[in-house]
Amino acid sequence: MVKKIILKCLFSYIGMVTLFTMLMVGVTSIPKSFVSDNVVSSARVLQEEGLYKKFFHFKLFQMDNFTDSYMLNLIVSADGKKPVEEAMMNYNYKSKNFMNLAYDTENVAKGNLDGLNCESYGRYWHGYQVTLKPLLAIMDYSAIRVLNYILFILLIGTCIYLMAKNIGKGVALLFLISLLLINFPIVPLSLQFSTCFYIAFVGMILLMKVPLLSVNFSNLCCYFFILGGVTSFMDFLTTPQLTLGLPMLVYLLQNKSGNSWKIFFLLSLVWGLGYASVWASKWLIGFFLTGNNILVDAMKSAALRTSDNYKGMHMTISGIVSFVWDNIRSRNLEVLFVLGIAACMGGIALYVKSIKSKKIFKEYSFLLLIAMIAPVWFLVMRNHSIQHGWFTWRAGLLSLYAIFLLFYYTSSWKKMIKFNG
Repeated sequence: MVKKIILKCLFSYIGMVTLFTMLMVGVTSIPKSFVSDNVVSSARVLQEEGLYKKFFHFKLFQMDNFTDSYMLNLIVSADGKKPVEEAMMNYNYKSKNFMNLAYDTENVAKGNLDGLNCESYGRYWHGYQVTLKPLLAIMDYSAIRVLNYILFILLIGTCIYLMAKNIGKGVALLFLISLLLINFPIVPLSLQFSTCFYIAFVGMILLMKVPLLSVNFSNLCCYFFILGGVTSFMDFLTTPQLTLGLPMLVYLLQNKSGNSWKIFFLLSLVWGLGYASVWASKWLIGFFLTGNNILVDAMKSAALRTSDNYKGMHMTISGIVSFVWDNIRSRNLEVLFVLGIAACMGGIALYVKSIKSKKIFKEYSFLLLIAMIAPVWFLVMRNHSIQHGWFTWRAGLLSLYAIFLLFYYTSSWKKMIKFNG
């Protein structure tokens, strides 16, 4: 079994890296002139909205027009004359004032590079370009947002329908509620928010519709290895945890067994190997094809993102607690925070009293492991997670949904009512 898993993952790795390299070179070969007009009109939309537009004046409901501007900048900075180098190095042009990025992007699209500095963002694959650049050849940012919304509604509807049919209506309803609680309607408005949701939704649908993917454990491991690799290819470290946790939830709820914990750790391992190996391959392939040492920049970024230092503060556990508490105090939210903690403690006490049985709790205890994926990721990537907390928080969808499902499967309403009485 182990040999089969290794061989399938190895062949999948070679296939992914080869395909991803060809796709990036191919999409970079599209001439700049094909997309420049639509990039100009797209940049103007982002200029009008501002780089960090907020809904309800709330930080966690903030859009990321900055990264979307960056994505457009990277696309239009490639003129197709040196597609291999441009695909590996991911050049972009911008001024020293990062708040001018949307204006800089318009200038790049117009061919006006005066006052702009050329930089490389080669540590990521930037696989989103494979779909975004062809779309920009026929429509602008506003139209792409509309298309994004339509596709998301279709995917969510398909997920909910299949979950209701294959697992249970309650499971499907809780999924919808969880999406609403993270203010999901904002997600399709920012392209960089969308990527991991696409991968997670498609990953869930395929597991429910294509039995071959999970007909044996080696196929399942290979599938999660590929999910990790595709996430690495497409994502900016936005909410990658979703592409592991949501498909895993679907599989474990459809295929209940006494080995749920073992399956959790093995699938997490192969997903992580797929993610890390494909990401690191970009640095090596970039070096071999261009002679530029992308690895140095990647290692500096990795060291920063996993460091415990943020704006001079040490982000240890106690440091994080102090950071959170200082932010709560600065907004005069102490009373609401204490009430929230009290409500959580009361909810936990109520839940413990309402558990159907130890056997049922043990059967679904894997949901606690899945709920911990996002917090553990945040601790490992603490610098990045805190700095970009206004969008990384949506990975908490996984924890929220897993906890809802734990309550749903293991608690008894009769015991709960009796306890209240």
